[in-house]
Amino acid sequence: MKSAVKLHPYIYNLLIEKDFKEFGATQLRDALLKITDEYSQVSEARKFIYRQLLRLEALGFICKIEKSDGRTKKFYKKTELFYSTTFTLGKIPKNSRLQTVPATVDSAVSEVDIFLKDIKKEKVIYEAKLAVVLSEIEEYQSLMDRFPTKKSYLTDLYLQAKIQSAALLGRVTALSKVLGQDSNEHQKC
Repeated sequence: MKSAVKLHPYIYNLLIEKDFKEFGATQLRDALLKITDEYSQVSEARKFIYRQLLRLEALGFICKIEKSDGRTKKFYKKTELFYSTTFTLGKIPKNSRLQTVPATVDSAVSEVDIFLKDIKKEKVIYEAKLAVVLSEIEEYQSLMDRFPTKKSYLTDLYLQAKIQSAALLGRVTALSKVLGQDSNEHQKC
């Protein structure tokens, strides 16, 4: 039984998960730059891709092909050996110039802290929306006062804004209560 071949995580993502079949080094480089921000310079990403392509070509997993549409371009395609081989996700080497971004949340940060942070963000968003709707209500009221003959035209808009403000106020109140309850529990401790 053959053992699985380890691929660099980025190459695994591009060739296995995104399933590039025929590709140029530039295509892979651009795709790499979209999936990670590990490379500060495009030239670093290009060098990484070329090293990986040379390795895969030397192992017989890809082969070089040339396409000509006015000028010759080098492309690579997966070989039969590639399709018959089992690949696994390798680790970024320790001697790599790249530093991995921690995939897990710091253990000191609890689920409750993340929950509360999300609730606070939502509350700020709803408060901002509420402020806009309240300004909208004020403006409709002002327009109805200045143009009494157009009141029937503005009334529906005014009522819709009032209903929307009530819904937003309910959300802000509920989130405030959740945050207030948490602060009460912290005070008990």
